[in-house]
Amino acid sequence: MILRYQKKNGTTVEVELTEKPLTIGRSPKADIVLEDERASRLHCGVRALDGEYLIKDLASKNGTFLNDERVESETLKAGDKIRVGNTRISVESTSAKGATTALHEMEKELSQGKGYNTILKEIVGDSKSRS
Repeated sequence: MILRYQKKNGTTVEVELTEKPLTIGRSPKADIVLEDERASRLHCGVRALDGEYLIKDLASKNGTFLNDERVESETLKAGDKIRVGNTRISVESTSAKGATTALHEMEKELSQGKGYNTILKEIVGDSKSRS
């Protein structure tokens, strides 16, 4: 799954969830750093548990909201909306990767020596196999 949100400058950020737990808050020590004065330093965390992802409030002052309901701990699913302070974070399936993620992945492959034509052939091949 992917967490997607916008920074104050309008930049969209996408973070793919993995087995590694992550923290969300305004502290530079958080894995996802929010520029939000209503977010606690370490506001909430997300971790994998039994094949699912769990969001847990970390005793934040203003609470963690999932689909407009304050939660202490809850399972995430695609389509959920998280609110931390004034920041809204959407939960999306990995197959719904946005253009930003796709471009970053392509840049990474190019920097590792993969050719542009090879990447295009893989994309076209992937789309043909889904048909």
